[in-house]
Amino acid sequence: MKPDPSPKAPYHHGGLPAALLESARHLLKEQGIGALGLRAITRHAGVSATAAAPHFGNLTGLLSTLAATGYDELADAMEAAQPHGPRAVGLAYVHFALANPDLFTLMFRSDAIDRDHGQLARSSARAFSLLAALAQDGRMGSPGTSSRAAVMAGLWGKVHGLAVLATDGLLSPLVGTKDGPATLDALVAAALR
Repeated sequence: MKPDPSPKAPYHHGGLPAALLESARHLLKEQGIGALGLRAITRHAGVSATAAAPHFGNLTGLLSTLAATGYDELADAMEAAQPHGPRAVGLAYVHFALANPDLFTLMFRSDAIDRDHGQLARSSARAFSLLAALAQDGRMGSPGTSSRAAVMAGLWGKVHGLAVLATDGLLSPLVGTKDGPATLDALVAAALR
């Protein structure tokens, strides 16, 4: 009997974790957070419903990894803006939220992710360290505020609040009005003064 020149190997998806994250991100963008079920994600990736378990454990693990990816991208954007000053870092935060509204929302949804997840904890800490650098900048914060934590909370509150308002379209009445700033960038810069 002649041996089979191409023996059947077991099915293997070479980049399964990346494919699952890409599928989750696609579903998140197209259908929102409500569409992020493990079956929907694995179906979109073209694999069985149990294929994610070895890589992410469960849906929370997969979504926590996706949120970590978002924090890494946010940190990259803020880091790239650093040479242009603290207001540019704040603008990078808001622009990231506008470019990725559903991912941005997921990143702050404690009911969907595990804040103790190793990769998520590292990635979010990196992003927050860039925000903390704003609190150390002498040009930011309120005069007389001695606590860096208080300055950090105030700056993060402003930037995050503006990002949420912008992604929800609630800043539209303030942008381009006769009495208001001409652009979202001008509004964010004015708020961070």
